[in-house]
Amino acid sequence: MKLTRRAFVAGTTAALVARPAILKAAEPLNVGYVPGNSVHWIQSVCIEKGFYKEVGFEAQVQVMQNSPQSIQQAITGAYQVATSQPEPFVAAVMRGADKLGALSAPMNRADWLLNGKQGITKLSELKGKVIGVSSLRTSEVWLTTLLLEKHGLKKGEFDFIPAGVSPLKVTALLRGSIDAAVLFRPSADLATSQGLSVLASYEALRAYPAIIYVLNKDWAAKGEAGKRVAQAITKGHKWMWDPNNKAESLAVLSKFTKQPVSLLEAVYADYFVKQKIYSKDGVLDLAGLGNALADMAADGAVFTAAPPASKFVLSRDLGGMFV
Repeated sequence: MKLTRRAFVAGTTAALVARPAILKAAEPLNVGYVPGNSVHWIQSVCIEKGFYKEVGFEAQVQVMQNSPQSIQQAITGAYQVATSQPEPFVAAVMRGADKLGALSAPMNRADWLLNGKQGITKLSELKGKVIGVSSLRTSEVWLTTLLLEKHGLKKGEFDFIPAGVSPLKVTALLRGSIDAAVLFRPSADLATSQGLSVLASYEALRAYPAIIYVLNKDWAAKGEAGKRVAQAITKGHKWMWDPNNKAESLAVLSKFTKQPVSLLEAVYADYFVKQKIYSKDGVLDLAGLGNALADMAADGAVFTAAPPASKFVLSRDLGGMFV
C-alpha cells in the first residue's frame, strides 16, 4: 500500500494524541533524621510506603549528626524536612533564623530510657558520675536532673557530657567512657539486651515533644509544599496505628534501624498498645512545647521569660500541625 502524505499526517497526529502526558518530575525532599531512632518511625514509613511520592516528592534519607547541624542544614536549604530537639531549634529562631517553623511532632512524650554502664544498676549510684546526652542545653539534661533530684541526688553531684546520637552513646557505655546515657529507642533496648541496666524511663514525667520536624517557611509556601508534607505525615500516622499493618510497620522499622524485629516488638507495644505514646496524627502539642520553653527560661542562656509556643510553629496555611 502506498503511503500518501495525508495518511502520514493522520497517522502522526493519532500517535501524538495517543502518547501519554509527560508527568512532572517529583520534587527532591531531603529528610534529615536519625534512621536508627524509632521516634522517627513515621519518616521511614512515609519514605518506604511512598506516601511522600504520592504528594509529589522524591524523598531521600539524610542522616543527621545532631540537632544544631540539622537546623543549619534547614537554614541553608540542604534539608527540606529537618529534625531537631525543641531547644536548639528555638534558640536558632530566637537568634535570627525566623524563616524556620515547626511542622509536627512524632510524639508528645519522651520515649527515652536512662541506661547505666556495666555495674551501675541504681540511680543513687550516679553520684559523682558522668551522664551522656545529645547536647547540654536540652531537656535531656533538665529532665534527667529532675529525675535524679527526686531520687535524692543534688544538682552538681553528677555531670553531663555531649556524647552524640543514641547509637554513639551505646558505644560509649559499652566502652565504659561514660557512666550512664539518655537513650532514644531502640538503642535503649539494644543496650538493655547487652546487659546495661535501665535506671529510669521518662514518658511519665510530663508532656514534652522530644523531637519536632522543621521546615523553611519560604519553601513550605511554594506549591503548597508544607501542606503536602503534612498530608503524607498524617497518612503515615494513620497507617501505623492500624493494627493490620503491624507486621509491615515493624519490617520497615527493622530495615531502617537495622535491628531485628524481635528487639522492636517491645517498642511497638509501648508506642501503640500499652503506653500508646506515639502520636496518632503527628500534631504538635503546644503545651508540651511550652514546657520546653519554660525549661529554657529557667536555664537563662537564650531568654529568661518564655515566649509563646505559637511563635515557633508553621501557620496552618503552610501545613502547621498543632493544637
